This record gives sequence, structure tokens and C-alpha cells, in this order.
Amino acid sequence: MVGDSGKTLRDFLEALPREWISEDLMEALVNRGVHLSPTIFEVGDWVKFKRSITVPTYGWQDAKHKSVGFVQSVPDKDNLIVSFCSGEARVLANEVVKVIPLDRGQHVQLKPEVKEPRFGWRGQSRDSIGTVLCVDDDGILRVGFPGASRGWKADPAEMERVEEFKVGDWVRIRPTLTTAKHGLGSVTPGSIGIVYCIRPDSSLLLELSYLPNPWHCEPEEVELVTPFRIGDGVCVKRSVAEPRYAWGGETHHSVGRISEIESDGLLIIEIPKRPIPWQADPSDMEKVEDFKVGDWVRVKASVPSPKYGWEDITRSSVGIIHSLEEDGDMGVAFCFRNKPFRCSFTDVEKVPAFEVGQEIHMMPSITQPRLGWSNESPATVGKIFRIDMDGTLNVKVAGRQSLWKVSPGDAERLSGFEVGDWVRSKPSLGTRPSYDWNSIGKESLAVVHSVQDTGYLELACCFRKGRWITHYTDVEMVPCFKVGQHVRFRTGIVEPRWGWRGAQPESRGVITSVHADGELRVAFFGLPGLWRSDPVDLEIEQIFEVGEWVKLRHNASNWKSIGPGNVGVVQGIGYEGDVWDGTTFVGFCGEQERWAGPTLHLERVERLTVGKKVRVKLSVKQPRFGWSGYNHSSVGTISAIDADGKLRIYTPAGSKSWMLDPSEVEVEEQQELQIGDWVRVKASVSTPTHQWGEVNHSSIGVVQRMEDGDLWLAFCFMERLWLCKAWEVERIRPFKVGDKVRIREGLVTPRWGWGMETHASKGQVVGVDANGKLRIRFRWREGRPWIGDPADIVLDENPGRTASS
Repeated sequence: MVGDSGKTLRDFLEALPREWISEDLMEALVNRGVHLSPTIFEVGDWVKFKRSITVPTYGWQDAKHKSVGFVQSVPDKDNLIVSFCSGEARVLANEVVKVIPLDRGQHVQLKPEVKEPRFGWRGQSRDSIGTVLCVDDDGILRVGFPGASRGWKADPAEMERVEEFKVGDWVRIRPTLTTAKHGLGSVTPGSIGIVYCIRPDSSLLLELSYLPNPWHCEPEEVELVTPFRIGDGVCVKRSVAEPRYAWGGETHHSVGRISEIESDGLLIIEIPKRPIPWQADPSDMEKVEDFKVGDWVRVKASVPSPKYGWEDITRSSVGIIHSLEEDGDMGVAFCFRNKPFRCSFTDVEKVPAFEVGQEIHMMPSITQPRLGWSNESPATVGKIFRIDMDGTLNVKVAGRQSLWKVSPGDAERLSGFEVGDWVRSKPSLGTRPSYDWNSIGKESLAVVHSVQDTGYLELACCFRKGRWITHYTDVEMVPCFKVGQHVRFRTGIVEPRWGWRGAQPESRGVITSVHADGELRVAFFGLPGLWRSDPVDLEIEQIFEVGEWVKLRHNASNWKSIGPGNVGVVQGIGYEGDVWDGTTFVGFCGEQERWAGPTLHLERVERLTVGKKVRVKLSVKQPRFGWSGYNHSSVGTISAIDADGKLRIYTPAGSKSWMLDPSEVEVEEQQELQIGDWVRVKASVSTPTHQWGEVNHSSIGVVQRMEDGDLWLAFCFMERLWLCKAWEVERIRPFKVGDKVRIREGLVTPRWGWGMETHASKGQVVGVDANGKLRIRFRWREGRPWIGDPADIVLDENPGRTASS
């Protein structure tokens, strides 16, 4: 084959480094009559035996077929002296092939097929990733692992380079890079590009928006970044004074949406009120987070001043978004302000939300809390009991009657971990868990030995001597194993930590003891003695206690009159000889026989108790045991429950008895009002305790705060909160984004006017503020959404029909 340049395929291949040409390709070329010139070896070349060699001319000399070494000397064109881990060996040049060498600084890991490394394990696990420190003269690699004090010896034949990237990945040139193996050229560290090509030696070619040709680099010189996508909202980073592509009237507060992305990463951005799109280098831009009402936020550290100034906000202040405007502005509620703080989307960033039940204390740096000390001290620890809509944390403190009010910007979460908790490395840490997880494997389980004030945990595990430290944010809690639990080997296990020792992959057993470091002792059916186990080798086998209530899962088959969704009571478990066979017996009301089937077809459900009030589900047309004169609106009280779960409902003396299948009922519970509920004043209340003010019976408000039976409600037409008693209002369905709506019939004038709309207008809710204000996109309308009071709006029961039809 001859190309346009006159060069043949052979010419192109001859120009490539010989180690890039695999043995498969070389054999395929020979079969097609393409013969390359003999390989020329030089001192330092990495080599291995050809796979076609059965016995080398000079014998194996302690080397093996897959051994990798490097050329120490070339006595003549036919002979080489090669240094393998096993020692020096004389080989013929035509018995070996070049391999791509490993080099200092490269990231490596054990090849999957290596069962036991030549130089043994020294703390690291199979999936540990290390860095090549150097290559000794005797052909041995020295590899460094995080947390290890010195390099680990490795046979180069057992190691491979880590494939961290793929074509199309978005990457950032490491900002700390000062020199590059293949030269920096015109590249700026910190630049973002896209992987264009991965060469056989694992080096990369990157496309960068400001370079005419791809840039050659090593994978260790770049890092993955989250890619930009068409439709992303973006703005210029605060750290960029002058973007690579000049401003065109924009500022750091300007927010646009990506309409197109070039192959080199160049972003084409549509900005409101700008006649033509703007181009931007991706490294100059950052995504504007996809905010929604209710998100917790604070001002970014990179923002010198918010769009409309600081007012009484500080960098540490944490608030909750109450409204989002079309022009890129938002209103944020802070617990120490009477009205929302106005700022730009580009001014703030999301922070993790506080949650009810979390333990908190005052940050050590706080001397005067925003909401005062309230007789508490820096040593006080409490649990969040309730969170107001403005972010106020209502905290329950042991020994105190009233709730302690804390500003979220002053509070610090405690780890939530306790001594004895079981943990593992978070999956989000990827292939490089922090601290010493490398040495035990990121799938391994550990037990919390101590909890430190700084947020660090001291951990212990069953196969490592000593303990190690990790931060609580790097780990997640997992259910602990307990004595008496039934266990089996986890699916896909190759070999347990300490070998099989008589057990089989299908063996089942019961935990008899759990050590403080997580080591388990298991009594396996048919095995003498107690079997020592690493907990990561086992998984809990779901087993139900007699008397537990269970439901048939959707993957279960129908049996007699029973099918998925039916609720029954566990009667026992099945045995084959002396070994549990994995089946469970369940009694279902209405059937004389017991159901028998695999545990995985069952799931636990909450047990109903005598005294609960229940009603028949609307989805049930005909109850199993009949209506007995009752209907869907009837609410009955459970007076007795049979062993198979059948419910006997209280009926007056002399009337017909009423029995129900537990899967046919739902519990009738009167839920208390919660923060965020939508409410209106009950029709039965003629005058509220604290008077009407601007509110009336049709007004719809949102609960912002509650205390001792008092509620503070936000209405979209009032700046201040409205005070009332909890018993004076009733919960109603809130409007949600996506609701199909229309203007209420009979309404004379909407609160903020008709605009272009009429009673015939139909639309969809596109935004809901925290005070209930609705943003509605009506059909065939462009531009800003219509702003409405929820009291003026109703759900459209027939969204497909027009008023005239």
C-alpha cells in the first residue's frame, strides 16, 4: 500500500518506536508479506521474551517467560546481556522484543493476573496505585505508595501503567506544573483541554482552544475536570481579570448558557441582551450552579463584593434561597435579617444543608453568635430538632426545656461517628483514597477506635497491626455485623482473606463473635470449630424472625390468591437436613397453607398494632373479606390481629364483624404541621387570635417558623411574617414546578394585574418562591414568566382543552 506522500505502510511502521508495535501486529504483518528490518537494541532498552520461545538458546537462567528486564550491554548484533529481577542473563536478540518502559513519576498498579507479587505484599492492596520512584540497576522497580515510609520493591513484569484517561476526557494541566517531559511550549498551567489521542506509550495529545496543534504530555501532568455541557450556565471566574477572548460588555456578574462546544473545548456562549454569541476559553470560565429555591448558600471566597454590596452579610453567613429571578439575581434568606438579601447567581455557592437530627456545636472561632448564647457555652453540643425557612437551627440540648436557636453560619457539624461504628472509604474518592486506605484497600471495612475533636477518626481493622487516622468526611458508615446474623460469602469472591480452610463459596453460617477490630468468628453449617473471617469477605443473609411482617416483592410470582404486594407474617424458615435452605415460611390471611419461597422475594413492612385507625386503600375495589356495610370513607380501629395478619376492626355490639387483609389498608394519621407546609385559615375561624391584617380566608401562606403552638407564615404579598395559632390553619396542597395551572374562575383582578392573560389562559409553573409566589409560563408567551399569587391560581384539571372547547 502506497500513501499520497509516496510512503508505504512499511515506511510508516519503520518510523515508529519498535516497542509500539505489538507481537500480534508483527505476526499479522509477516502473514501479509510485510517484513520490517531487524530490531536494533541499545543499552537501557526494556525487553521480554517473545511468546513463541519455548526454551531460549542459553536456557532460562532463572528468568521466566513473562519476565521483563533491561539491556545492560550489547556484545554483538546477535547477543544481549539483560538484567532481570532474577539476575543477569545472556539472550539472543531474535528471542526478545522491546516493551514500553516504565519511568520515574509514572502511576502504576499490579497487573490483574498477578496473584502473589515476587517481593510480597507490604501494606498495599491489589487496587493500590503507586508512583515509580526509580529503576534499580538490577532491574527492580521502586514504587512509592501514599502513607508508606519507603519504596516497595516490584518486578516490572508484574506492574502496569494506570490508564487514567480516555479520548474525549476534559482535563486540566496541573496548575503546579513548572516543567513537562515533552516541554511546556506555549501552554499555560491550569489550562483546560480535551484528550485528542492516547499514544501506545500512554502519553496524551491534548487539544487546547488557543493552540493550533495538539499538545503532547504525560498523564501525570494533567488531572480530570468535570466537562462543560451544552446548556450549562457559566460566568467568568473572579480570578480572571482579562479573559483570553476579550470582554464585549460583559462583567463577572454576567451569566450565559453554552450553546456550542468546539472540538478543542472552545465555548460558544449565549448571553441575555447580547446580539451575538461570545467565545470563551474553558479555563477562564466556571459553571454557575444549578440553583433552586431551598438550596443552602454562602458568598464565594473568590467574590470581593456581592453585586449589590455586603449590607449585614459576611463571608461566613449561610442562608437559604427564597427566590430566583430570570435576570440572574436571587433572594437569599438569612436568619438575622427581616427580608431576603439580593445578589447575583455568580456571587454564591451551595453548601451542604443542615438536617434535622445532626449534632452541632458552636464553631471555635465564634465569640459572639449572631443569635446570642442563650445561656449556652462553646462546649454545648445539641441535636437539630427543627429548621426554620430562614435557616435558623432550633437545637435540642440535653437538660434544657426550650430549643437553642443557632445561626447556621455559626454552627459546625460534629462527625456523627461514635466509637464502635463501622466505616469504609467513600466510593467518591475514586482510585486514590486518602491516607492509609491505600494500604488496606478501599473496599475494606474498619471500626472507629476513637473520635477526635478535629473531625479525625482513629480506625482499626482486623488484618492490619496498629491503627490509622482519617477524616470523617472521607468515610461513610456501614451496617455493622452482629452476633447471631446469618452470613454467606459475598458474590464474586475469589478467595477469602485467610483462605477457604474447608469452607465453600456457597457455605452459610452464623456469626458467633465480633472483635473490636471487626474480625468475625463464624459457625458454618457442616464445618467443625469457629471460622475466622474478614468482614469484607461476607455479606449478611436476609433472614426474618418468626412474627415479623413482610411483603412479597414485585419479583415474586403469584401463588394461589397471593401476589406481589400482599402482606403476611413469618411463620418459620426451611431446612434441608440441619442446614437452612434459604426459604422462609409466611402465613397470609385467607390461605390455609403457608407460602414457602426464597428470602429475596420478601421485604420487611411496618407491623400494624391494635388501636391503629385504618381505612381501605382507594386502589382496592373489593376487599378480600368484603365490605360488611362499610366503604372507602370509613375509618376503623383495629381491635385484634390474627397470627396470619388478618385485621379485626372494631364494630358496635350487634353489628356485622369487619375483617380486612393488612395489604388492603392504610393507616389514618393526623400529621402535625411542619416548616415549609402550605396553609390557609380554616373556614371555621371567623377572626384569628392576632387579627387578619392583609390576610383573608382565601390567602395561601407558607410556614416559616413555629414555636409553642404559634406559627409565622410568609405570604407573597407581605414583607413581614404573619403570626397565627397552629389550630387556626389547615394544610393544603402546595404548587410545584411543572404543575399545569390556570387563573381562578370568578377572579376580578389578579394581585399583580392581568398582563396579557385572560381566564382562558393556561400555563405551567416554572418557579415557586419560598413565600408561595408563583412564576408561570403561559402558552404562546415569550419573555419573563407571569408572576402570580397562589390564591389566584388553580390546578388545570383538563390541561389539553381550551376554554372554548
